Amino acid sequence: MNFDTIVIGKGLIGSAAAKYLSKSGEQVAVIGPDEPANLEEGTVFSSHYDQARIQRILGTDAIWTLLNQQSAAAYPSLQKDSDITFHTPVGCLYVNPHGTDFYLEQIEGLAREFDTSYRLFEDGTSLNSAFPDFNFPASSKGIFEDAPAGFINPRLLIKAQMKVFQKNNGTIINEVAQEIIHGNESITIITKEGNTFNSKKVLVCAGAFTNCFNLLQEKLAFKLKSETIILAKVCKEEAIRLGKLPSLLYEIDTPEIQNIYLIQPIEYPDGAWYCKLGANIPEDIHFDTLEDLQNWFRTSDNDMNLDKLKRGLMKLMPGIAIEKLTTKKCIITRTKHGKPYIGSLGKKGLFVAAGGNGYGAMSSDALGRIAAHLLIQNSFPKEYDEKDFLPIAHPQPLPEGTKAPSQPFPEGEGIIL
Repeated sequence: MNFDTIVIGKGLIGSAAAKYLSKSGEQVAVIGPDEPANLEEGTVFSSHYDQARIQRILGTDAIWTLLNQQSAAAYPSLQKDSDITFHTPVGCLYVNPHGTDFYLEQIEGLAREFDTSYRLFEDGTSLNSAFPDFNFPASSKGIFEDAPAGFINPRLLIKAQMKVFQKNNGTIINEVAQEIIHGNESITIITKEGNTFNSKKVLVCAGAFTNCFNLLQEKLAFKLKSETIILAKVCKEEAIRLGKLPSLLYEIDTPEIQNIYLIQPIEYPDGAWYCKLGANIPEDIHFDTLEDLQNWFRTSDNDMNLDKLKRGLMKLMPGIAIEKLTTKKCIITRTKHGKPYIGSLGKKGLFVAAGGNGYGAMSSDALGRIAAHLLIQNSFPKEYDEKDFLPIAHPQPLPEGTKAPSQPFPEGEGIIL
């Protein structure tokens, strides 16, 4: 089958890019498997297999803030066009229990630049008074962002993007792309299922699996990290009681646990209600091979981290009535410069949009729009600089003039796969 453009990967960024590409009137297809019913039988996996991801507006810098703001601004029309509600604007609370930090110090300037309001809390006493279901130490400092901050349902967000994509005559191919072959006139994609598809342009949005199989001849500098989350099952009455809680980013930094994020209890596909908590822990691992990635999602035992995460939850929310705790697996795809890679990969017609750095869900609509604009217009939207998203090949250093993140991974270090 022949298309004008093919998107590989129908996760959060890929589904958004496909939707925007489909508005061009060209023949567009997206190739990617559905969420596997049984993880042990999956080939590729994604972190969007979940019901809740945090949405905030004020990001870690001006670029992330603009991405978040544009994404949230697109939600109302996307929900209307798809008739799917995926956004819950309950607000987002950011707290550092150790006091001020770089993020809090720059908030005033970012809020002014992007005309976004927030409420500042100078200590734990004021935070606990405003949010009595949380327990913050006296040394805490934080901010609260009202709507449209809150949380999104990533499964439903993708479903909404794909519904609009199909309305625009887009084609969904539920297969696994495994090889890209460059011809004189077109690019050929061969899937695991043995089918062949041809296209003038290809956008690779394969997330943590971008370097896998034979998709890219020149691998990109990614660092892939595991993350374990816990789902705390509560009764429906407890979920209703906690239903006004904002999403929480809790910048705790202890030897046992760091960087907690938490979302109020919501209903999951099994009909039960779960409060979600994720965090960085010393036991997190990094992945070096495709087999490592697949084993993490298929068979690895992350229940060993359950007690540690439970202690973090109970210290933060001592009054929550938990019926049961379970763990889930997530993965973070980090790039060399701390922004997603969006750009051409040197081969004619081949592009990439991947690497959320832990922020991809809340900004995915805007990231997909940027990628689609690049493929259609051969340029970035005027408000963005392509240098900020430049794909970095492994093991090349950062280009001159490119700003590194606060904690870039060491020079030359990256995942080849």
